Amino acid sequence: MATQLDQITQNLREILLEGEYEPGEALREVAVAERLGVSRTLVRLAMGALEQEGLLNRAPNKGFRVRLFTIDEVAGAIEVRGELEALAARNAAEKGIPKTLQDRLRAILSEAEVLVETGLGDLEARTRWIDLNTAFHAGIVEGAGNQSLGPAIDHICRIPLASPRAIVFDRTQPDRNVEQVRAANADHVQILDAIVNRQGMRAACLIREHAYRSGRNKRTNFDALQQARPLPALPGLALVRRGSSN
Repeated sequence: MATQLDQITQNLREILLEGEYEPGEALREVAVAERLGVSRTLVRLAMGALEQEGLLNRAPNKGFRVRLFTIDEVAGAIEVRGELEALAARNAAEKGIPKTLQDRLRAILSEAEVLVETGLGDLEARTRWIDLNTAFHAGIVEGAGNQSLGPAIDHICRIPLASPRAIVFDRTQPDRNVEQVRAANADHVQILDAIVNRQGMRAACLIREHAYRSGRNKRTNFDALQQARPLPALPGLALVRRGSSN
């Protein structure tokens, strides 16, 4: 059960990811406590937790500042996630996954393929594909049966734009979006095939390459994404820039 501190940390995390504070901006305990209607002590503890997650930096004698991320740091986080998911895929392949999970993952892939053939032209279709992508990646981790992997991947996924849910679509390049998603679907088919056929090393290599392409796509689409108005509703986007981090 979530504690009061957990809830405050989550609330503050959402505020940061929505970009309500600028990268580099100082967070004042009093102001944040008043905004959330809680004590300064709880706010201080929540800020400490978010520092551990990497969303805040501690400034000597000045409290905390919102961290700026670069797109290269995002790509690096995706690479780390890919290594963890590669371990998950290898474990799942070596142990074997139950037929119920196989069937669920195949159903995800089938629906995703239908969506791609529609061209992903509307927000509902793109949102559904993101849900399916997230569910596929979660299913691989579930199949690993390794209780340490989930929390480790969750930690990486808290970095802005690093999670499977943080899909970057370039609204000015719909054909490229479809091409990228079709390639991701093809990756998923091969990854599941390797897992079902108990090919652990193949599954691991495939998912590493899949993560590499995800990071590359983020870089490719990033400039158009930041220039879009209004900005897409993508948590963490406001904290990411090209260039050096603070």
